[in-house]
Amino acid sequence: MLTNEMQMRAELLGKVLETGVPPMEALDHARQLWDFIDCGNNVIEECGVCSADNVIGVMLSMDGSWQRFDGSGRELDWLDFDRHPIYSRIRPVEQDGQAMVEIPAFYVRVDHDGGLLTWAVSDQPMGGFILHPAFRRPDGTEASAIRIGAYAAARRDGNAAVAAGLKPWTSINFTSAQEQCLALGPGWRMWSIYDLSAIQILMMIEKGGADMQTLIARGNVDGGGPLGGGESSASWRGLHELWGNVWQMVDGLTIAGDETINVWSTERPGSGEWVSTGVKYGPGSDDGFPTSFHVEAGDGFDLSLLFLPSAVTDDSDDAVIPDWTWGHWGDGETVPYCGGDWNSGVNAGAFALNLGNGRSDVSTNVGFRPAFVI
Repeated sequence: MLTNEMQMRAELLGKVLETGVPPMEALDHARQLWDFIDCGNNVIEECGVCSADNVIGVMLSMDGSWQRFDGSGRELDWLDFDRHPIYSRIRPVEQDGQAMVEIPAFYVRVDHDGGLLTWAVSDQPMGGFILHPAFRRPDGTEASAIRIGAYAAARRDGNAAVAAGLKPWTSINFTSAQEQCLALGPGWRMWSIYDLSAIQILMMIEKGGADMQTLIARGNVDGGGPLGGGESSASWRGLHELWGNVWQMVDGLTIAGDETINVWSTERPGSGEWVSTGVKYGPGSDDGFPTSFHVEAGDGFDLSLLFLPSAVTDDSDDAVIPDWTWGHWGDGETVPYCGGDWNSGVNAGAFALNLGNGRSDVSTNVGFRPAFVI
Protein backbone atom coordinates (compact mmCIF):
# COMPACT_ATOMS: atom_id res chain seq x y z
CA MET A 1 0.00 0.00 0.00
CA LEU A 2 1.21 3.51 -0.73
CA THR A 3 2.35 5.41 2.38
CA ASN A 4 3.40 8.90 1.26
CA GLU A 5 3.06 11.41 -1.55
CA MET A 6 6.28 10.45 -3.35
CA GLN A 7 5.30 6.78 -3.36
CA MET A 8 1.87 7.72 -4.68
CA ARG A 9 3.37 9.74 -7.53
CA ALA A 10 5.82 6.95 -8.38
CA GLU A 11 3.04 4.38 -8.41
CA LEU A 12 0.92 6.52 -10.74
CA LEU A 13 3.85 6.99 -13.11
CA GLY A 14 4.48 3.26 -13.12
CA LYS A 15 0.84 2.58 -13.96
CA VAL A 16 0.98 4.95 -16.91
CA LEU A 17 4.27 3.56 -18.20
CA GLU A 18 2.79 0.06 -18.10
CA THR A 19 0.29 1.15 -20.77
CA GLY A 20 3.12 1.80 -23.25
CA VAL A 21 2.89 5.59 -23.21
CA PRO A 22 6.28 7.28 -24.00
CA PRO A 23 8.15 8.44 -20.85
CA MET A 24 7.71 12.22 -21.26
CA GLU A 25 4.05 11.82 -22.15
CA ALA A 26 3.67 9.41 -19.23
CA LEU A 27 5.01 12.06 -16.84
CA ASP A 28 2.33 14.48 -18.03
CA HIS A 29 -0.43 11.88 -17.70
CA ALA A 30 0.76 10.91 -14.21
CA ARG A 31 0.87 14.57 -13.17
CA GLN A 32 -2.71 15.08 -14.35
CA LEU A 33 -3.85 11.97 -12.52
CA TRP A 34 -2.14 13.17 -9.35
CA ASP A 35 -3.99 16.49 -9.66
CA PHE A 36 -7.19 14.46 -10.01
CA ILE A 37 -6.50 12.55 -6.79
CA ASP A 38 -4.97 15.43 -4.82
CA CYS A 39 -8.05 17.60 -5.23
CA GLY A 40 -9.72 15.15 -2.86
CA ASN A 41 -7.52 16.54 -0.07
CA ASN A 42 -8.72 20.12 -0.50
CA VAL A 43 -11.19 21.77 1.84
CA ILE A 44 -14.28 23.02 0.03
CA GLU A 45 -15.05 26.53 1.18
CA GLU A 46 -18.74 26.36 0.34
CA CYS A 47 -19.46 23.62 2.86
CA GLY A 48 -16.46 24.00 5.15
CA VAL A 49 -15.62 20.30 5.29
CA CYS A 50 -12.98 18.05 3.80
CA SER A 51 -14.54 15.05 2.05
CA ALA A 52 -11.39 13.15 1.14
CA ASP A 53 -12.13 10.38 3.63
CA ASN A 54 -15.34 9.56 1.78
CA VAL A 55 -13.89 9.61 -1.75
CA ILE A 56 -13.51 6.23 -3.37
CA GLY A 57 -12.72 5.38 -6.95
CA VAL A 58 -11.43 2.84 -9.40
CA MET A 59 -8.76 3.12 -12.09
CA LEU A 60 -8.60 1.07 -15.28
CA SER A 61 -5.30 0.84 -17.14
CA MET A 62 -5.36 0.09 -20.83
CA ASP A 63 -3.57 -3.18 -20.08
CA GLY A 64 -6.88 -4.27 -18.54
CA SER A 65 -5.86 -4.08 -14.87
CA TRP A 66 -8.15 -2.49 -12.29
CA GLN A 67 -7.26 -0.82 -9.00
CA ARG A 68 -9.42 0.90 -6.40
CA PHE A 69 -8.11 4.01 -4.63
CA ASP A 70 -9.20 6.19 -1.74
CA GLY A 71 -9.35 9.96 -1.35
CA SER A 72 -5.65 10.14 -0.53
CA GLY A 73 -4.68 8.26 -3.67
CA ARG A 74 -3.76 5.08 -1.81
CA GLU A 75 -4.40 1.72 -3.39
CA LEU A 76 -7.46 0.22 -1.76
CA ASP A 77 -7.67 -3.55 -1.74
CA TRP A 78 -10.63 -3.81 0.62
CA LEU A 79 -13.31 -1.61 2.11
CA ASP A 80 -16.39 -2.30 4.20
CA PHE A 81 -18.75 -0.76 1.69
CA ASP A 82 -21.69 -1.27 4.03
CA ARG A 83 -20.18 1.47 6.21
CA HIS A 84 -19.41 3.91 3.40
CA PRO A 85 -21.75 6.97 3.43
CA ILE A 86 -23.01 6.30 -0.10
CA TYR A 87 -23.29 2.52 -0.18
CA SER A 88 -24.65 2.25 3.36
CA ARG A 89 -27.70 4.26 2.29
CA ILE A 90 -28.62 2.11 -0.71
CA ARG A 91 -31.70 0.32 0.57
CA PRO A 92 -34.89 -1.44 -0.48
CA VAL A 93 -37.99 0.74 -0.19
CA GLU A 94 -41.60 0.72 -1.28
CA GLN A 95 -42.91 3.55 -3.43
CA ASP A 96 -46.63 3.70 -4.20
CA GLY A 97 -46.81 -0.05 -3.64
CA GLN A 98 -43.87 -0.84 -5.92
CA ALA A 99 -40.64 -2.61 -4.87
CA MET A 100 -37.79 -0.15 -5.36
CA VAL A 101 -34.17 0.41 -4.37
CA GLU A 102 -33.19 3.87 -3.15
CA ILE A 103 -29.80 5.25 -4.17
CA PRO A 104 -28.62 8.43 -2.40
CA ALA A 105 -27.33 11.40 -4.36
CA PHE A 106 -23.58 11.52 -4.92
CA TYR A 107 -20.91 13.53 -6.69
CA VAL A 108 -18.74 12.08 -9.42
CA ARG A 109 -15.52 12.78 -11.23
CA VAL A 110 -14.53 10.95 -14.42
CA ASP A 111 -11.09 11.26 -15.97
CA HIS A 112 -10.14 9.70 -19.31
CA ASP A 113 -6.46 10.47 -19.55
CA GLY A 114 -4.42 8.65 -22.17
CA GLY A 115 -3.93 5.09 -21.01
CA LEU A 116 -5.91 5.50 -17.79
CA LEU A 117 -9.65 5.67 -17.10
CA THR A 118 -10.65 6.84 -13.63
CA TRP A 119 -14.01 7.11 -11.88
CA ALA A 120 -14.43 8.50 -8.35
CA VAL A 121 -17.44 9.33 -6.17
CA SER A 122 -18.03 11.39 -3.04
CA ASP A 123 -21.07 11.93 -0.85
CA GLN A 124 -20.09 15.62 -0.51
CA PRO A 125 -19.36 18.38 -3.05
CA MET A 126 -15.66 18.63 -3.86
CA GLY A 127 -13.37 20.38 -6.28
CA GLY A 128 -13.51 18.72 -9.68
CA PHE A 129 -16.62 16.70 -8.79
CA ILE A 130 -20.15 17.33 -10.06
CA LEU A 131 -23.52 16.14 -8.84
CA HIS A 132 -24.31 13.11 -10.94
CA PRO A 133 -27.16 14.19 -13.28
CA ALA A 134 -29.27 11.20 -12.21
CA PHE A 135 -29.94 13.30 -9.11
CA ARG A 136 -31.35 16.37 -10.81
CA ARG A 137 -35.09 16.82 -11.09
CA PRO A 138 -36.71 17.98 -14.34
CA ASP A 139 -36.78 21.55 -13.00
CA GLY A 140 -33.02 21.46 -12.38
CA THR A 141 -33.15 21.27 -8.58
CA GLU A 142 -31.17 18.65 -6.70
CA ALA A 143 -32.84 15.42 -5.62
CA SER A 144 -31.73 13.69 -2.42
CA ALA A 145 -32.08 10.25 -3.99
CA ILE A 146 -33.54 8.24 -6.82
CA ARG A 147 -35.54 5.05 -6.54
CA ILE A 148 -35.06 2.37 -9.19
CA GLY A 149 -37.31 -0.63 -9.76
CA ALA A 150 -35.87 -3.60 -7.89
CA TYR A 151 -37.04 -5.70 -10.85
CA ALA A 152 -38.03 -5.08 -14.44
CA ALA A 153 -41.64 -3.96 -14.73
CA ALA A 154 -44.30 -6.66 -14.96
CA ARG A 155 -47.88 -6.41 -16.19
CA ARG A 156 -50.55 -6.71 -13.49
CA ASP A 157 -54.20 -5.88 -14.13
CA GLY A 158 -53.19 -4.02 -17.30
CA ASN A 159 -50.75 -1.73 -15.49
CA ALA A 160 -47.04 -1.72 -14.75
CA ALA A 161 -46.01 -3.31 -11.46
CA VAL A 162 -42.65 -3.91 -9.80
CA ALA A 163 -42.67 -7.00 -7.60
CA ALA A 164 -40.69 -10.15 -6.96
CA GLY A 165 -41.61 -13.28 -8.88
CA LEU A 166 -43.47 -11.57 -11.72
CA LYS A 167 -42.16 -12.11 -15.24
CA PRO A 168 -41.16 -8.94 -17.12
CA TRP A 169 -43.66 -7.16 -19.32
CA THR A 170 -42.45 -7.61 -22.89
CA SER A 171 -43.92 -7.07 -26.40
CA ILE A 172 -44.48 -3.41 -25.60
CA ASN A 173 -42.98 -0.53 -27.57
CA PHE A 174 -40.83 2.23 -26.14
CA THR A 175 -43.49 4.96 -26.13
CA SER A 176 -46.07 2.73 -24.44
CA ALA A 177 -43.51 1.68 -21.82
CA GLN A 178 -42.79 5.35 -21.08
CA GLU A 179 -46.52 5.96 -20.65
CA GLN A 180 -46.87 3.01 -18.29
CA CYS A 181 -44.12 4.41 -16.08
CA LEU A 182 -45.65 7.90 -16.05
CA ALA A 183 -49.03 6.39 -15.17
CA LEU A 184 -47.64 5.16 -11.85
CA GLY A 185 -47.99 8.73 -10.58
CA PRO A 186 -46.16 12.03 -10.05
CA GLY A 187 -42.39 11.66 -9.88
CA TRP A 188 -42.37 8.44 -11.91
CA ARG A 189 -40.68 7.84 -15.28
CA MET A 190 -38.81 5.15 -17.17
CA TRP A 191 -35.27 4.78 -15.87
CA SER A 192 -32.73 6.76 -17.86
CA ILE A 193 -29.22 6.46 -19.20
CA TYR A 194 -28.15 8.65 -16.24
CA ASP A 195 -29.76 6.31 -13.72
CA LEU A 196 -28.01 3.40 -15.39
CA SER A 197 -24.70 5.29 -15.34
CA ALA A 198 -25.00 6.01 -11.60
CA ILE A 199 -25.59 2.31 -10.92
CA GLN A 200 -22.77 1.22 -13.22
CA ILE A 201 -20.24 3.56 -11.57
CA LEU A 202 -21.15 2.50 -8.03
CA MET A 203 -21.17 -1.17 -8.97
CA MET A 204 -17.83 -0.94 -10.77
CA ILE A 205 -16.12 0.80 -7.85
CA GLU A 206 -17.46 -1.66 -5.31
CA LYS A 207 -16.55 -4.73 -7.33
CA GLY A 208 -13.24 -3.37 -8.59
CA GLY A 209 -14.04 -4.11 -12.23
CA ALA A 210 -16.76 -4.27 -14.87
CA ASP A 211 -17.19 -8.00 -15.60
CA MET A 212 -20.25 -8.51 -13.41
CA GLN A 213 -20.88 -12.02 -14.72
CA THR A 214 -17.59 -12.99 -13.07
CA LEU A 215 -17.62 -10.60 -10.11
CA ILE A 216 -21.26 -11.19 -9.08
CA ALA A 217 -23.01 -13.98 -10.98
CA ARG A 218 -23.71 -15.18 -14.50
CA GLY A 219 -27.44 -14.58 -14.32
CA ASN A 220 -30.10 -15.86 -16.69
CA VAL A 221 -28.15 -15.73 -19.97
CA ASP A 222 -27.98 -19.35 -21.13
CA GLY A 223 -31.40 -19.87 -22.72
CA GLY A 224 -34.75 -21.09 -21.48
CA GLY A 225 -36.79 -17.92 -21.49
CA PRO A 226 -37.41 -15.19 -18.92
CA LEU A 227 -37.63 -15.79 -15.18
CA GLY A 228 -39.67 -13.94 -12.62
CA GLY A 229 -38.13 -10.92 -10.94
CA GLY A 230 -35.42 -11.93 -8.50
CA GLU A 231 -35.30 -15.56 -9.65
CA SER A 232 -31.86 -15.33 -11.28
CA SER A 233 -28.47 -15.00 -9.61
CA ALA A 234 -27.88 -11.53 -11.09
CA SER A 235 -28.35 -9.19 -8.15
CA TRP A 236 -26.53 -6.13 -6.80
CA ARG A 237 -27.70 -4.42 -3.61
CA GLY A 238 -31.33 -5.34 -4.18
CA LEU A 239 -31.41 -4.56 -7.91
CA HIS A 240 -32.18 -7.76 -9.79
CA GLU A 241 -31.59 -8.77 -13.41
CA LEU A 242 -29.61 -5.69 -14.41
CA TRP A 243 -28.19 -8.09 -16.99
CA GLY A 244 -29.70 -11.14 -18.63
CA ASN A 245 -33.34 -12.26 -18.47
CA VAL A 246 -34.72 -9.55 -20.81
CA TRP A 247 -33.27 -6.49 -22.51
CA GLN A 248 -34.45 -3.28 -20.83
CA MET A 249 -35.32 -0.05 -22.59
CA VAL A 250 -33.53 3.05 -21.33
CA ASP A 251 -34.68 6.66 -21.70
CA GLY A 252 -32.55 9.80 -22.09
CA LEU A 253 -30.40 8.78 -25.07
CA THR A 254 -31.04 8.39 -28.79
CA ILE A 255 -28.87 7.89 -31.85
CA ALA A 256 -30.23 9.95 -34.76
CA GLY A 257 -30.51 8.67 -38.30
CA ASP A 258 -27.23 10.41 -39.16
CA GLU A 259 -25.66 8.78 -36.05
CA THR A 260 -25.58 11.98 -33.99
CA ILE A 261 -25.80 11.30 -30.25
CA ASN A 262 -28.71 13.06 -28.52
CA VAL A 263 -29.16 13.09 -24.74
CA TRP A 264 -31.29 14.56 -22.01
CA SER A 265 -29.92 17.82 -20.69
CA THR A 266 -27.64 17.16 -17.71
CA GLU A 267 -29.13 20.22 -16.02
CA ARG A 268 -32.81 19.27 -16.43
CA PRO A 269 -33.00 15.53 -17.15
CA GLY A 270 -36.49 14.22 -17.78
CA SER A 271 -37.88 17.68 -18.55
CA GLY A 272 -38.24 17.02 -22.25
CA GLU A 273 -35.18 19.15 -22.94
CA TRP A 274 -32.87 17.27 -25.32
CA VAL A 275 -29.36 18.21 -26.38
CA SER A 276 -28.03 17.36 -29.81
CA THR A 277 -24.37 16.84 -28.99
CA GLY A 278 -23.12 17.15 -32.56
CA VAL A 279 -21.03 14.05 -31.83
CA LYS A 280 -21.35 11.08 -34.18
CA TYR A 281 -21.61 7.67 -32.56
CA GLY A 282 -18.12 6.24 -33.15
CA PRO A 283 -18.71 2.59 -34.09
CA GLY A 284 -21.64 3.36 -36.39
CA SER A 285 -23.27 0.06 -37.34
CA ASP A 286 -20.38 -2.04 -36.04
CA ASP A 287 -20.96 -4.44 -33.15
CA GLY A 288 -18.30 -5.38 -30.63
CA PHE A 289 -16.63 -4.99 -27.24
CA PRO A 290 -15.73 -1.40 -26.26
CA THR A 291 -12.09 -0.36 -26.61
CA SER A 292 -12.76 3.30 -25.78
CA PHE A 293 -15.65 5.53 -24.77
CA HIS A 294 -17.10 8.82 -25.90
CA VAL A 295 -15.83 11.54 -23.54
CA GLU A 296 -16.98 14.67 -25.37
CA ALA A 297 -18.69 17.37 -23.31
CA GLY A 298 -20.42 20.64 -24.07
CA ASP A 299 -23.32 22.88 -23.10
CA GLY A 300 -25.84 20.61 -21.35
CA PHE A 301 -24.10 17.29 -21.98
CA ASP A 302 -21.18 15.22 -20.77
CA LEU A 303 -20.68 11.90 -22.53
CA SER A 304 -17.84 10.90 -20.19
CA LEU A 305 -20.52 10.02 -17.63
CA LEU A 306 -21.95 7.39 -19.96
CA PHE A 307 -20.40 4.11 -21.00
CA LEU A 308 -21.06 4.74 -24.68
CA PRO A 309 -18.40 3.11 -26.89
CA SER A 310 -16.46 5.29 -29.31
CA ALA A 311 -14.73 2.22 -30.81
CA VAL A 312 -15.29 -1.53 -30.58
CA THR A 313 -13.46 -4.77 -31.30
CA ASP A 314 -14.38 -8.40 -31.89
CA ASP A 315 -11.68 -9.54 -29.46
CA SER A 316 -12.67 -9.37 -25.78
CA ASP A 317 -8.98 -9.47 -24.80
CA ASP A 318 -8.54 -6.03 -26.37
CA ALA A 319 -11.65 -4.57 -24.76
CA VAL A 320 -11.83 -2.26 -21.75
CA ILE A 321 -15.16 -3.79 -20.72
CA PRO A 322 -16.19 -7.37 -21.62
CA ASP A 323 -19.86 -6.66 -22.48
CA TRP A 324 -21.02 -6.50 -26.09
CA THR A 325 -22.48 -3.46 -27.83
CA TRP A 326 -24.79 -3.85 -30.81
CA GLY A 327 -24.40 -0.92 -33.21
CA HIS A 328 -26.74 1.63 -34.75
CA TRP A 329 -28.41 -0.36 -37.50
CA GLY A 330 -30.55 1.22 -40.21
CA ASP A 331 -30.95 4.90 -41.03
CA GLY A 332 -33.53 6.00 -38.45
CA GLU A 333 -33.48 7.16 -34.85
CA THR A 334 -32.83 4.41 -32.31
CA VAL A 335 -33.23 4.09 -28.55
CA PRO A 336 -30.97 2.08 -26.23
CA TYR A 337 -31.61 -1.28 -24.62
CA CYS A 338 -29.27 -2.52 -21.90
CA GLY A 339 -28.16 -5.71 -20.17
CA GLY A 340 -28.81 -8.48 -22.68
CA ASP A 341 -31.39 -11.25 -22.46
CA TRP A 342 -31.64 -14.94 -21.59
CA ASN A 343 -29.85 -15.92 -24.81
CA SER A 344 -26.99 -13.41 -24.68
CA GLY A 345 -24.44 -15.66 -22.95
CA VAL A 346 -21.07 -14.02 -22.24
CA ASN A 347 -22.09 -10.93 -24.23
CA ALA A 348 -24.60 -9.93 -21.54
CA GLY A 349 -23.62 -7.75 -18.61
CA ALA A 350 -24.27 -4.55 -16.70
CA PHE A 351 -22.64 -2.60 -19.57
CA ALA A 352 -24.16 -4.50 -22.51
CA LEU A 353 -25.88 -2.11 -24.91
CA ASN A 354 -28.09 -2.45 -27.97
CA LEU A 355 -28.47 0.65 -30.18
CA GLY A 356 -30.32 -0.93 -33.07
CA ASN A 357 -34.02 -0.47 -32.31
CA GLY A 358 -36.61 2.23 -32.85
CA ARG A 359 -39.36 3.53 -30.58
CA SER A 360 -42.05 1.47 -32.27
CA ASP A 361 -40.22 -1.87 -32.15
CA VAL A 362 -41.58 -4.64 -29.94
CA SER A 363 -40.07 -7.96 -28.95
CA THR A 364 -40.72 -10.84 -26.58
CA ASN A 365 -37.25 -10.39 -25.08
CA VAL A 366 -37.40 -6.65 -24.32
CA GLY A 367 -38.86 -5.03 -21.20
CA PHE A 368 -38.41 -1.86 -19.14
CA ARG A 369 -37.77 -0.62 -15.59
CA PRO A 370 -39.46 2.29 -13.79
CA ALA A 371 -37.74 4.95 -11.68
CA PHE A 372 -38.89 7.56 -9.18
CA VAL A 373 -37.16 10.85 -8.40
CA ILE A 374 -37.32 11.94 -4.75
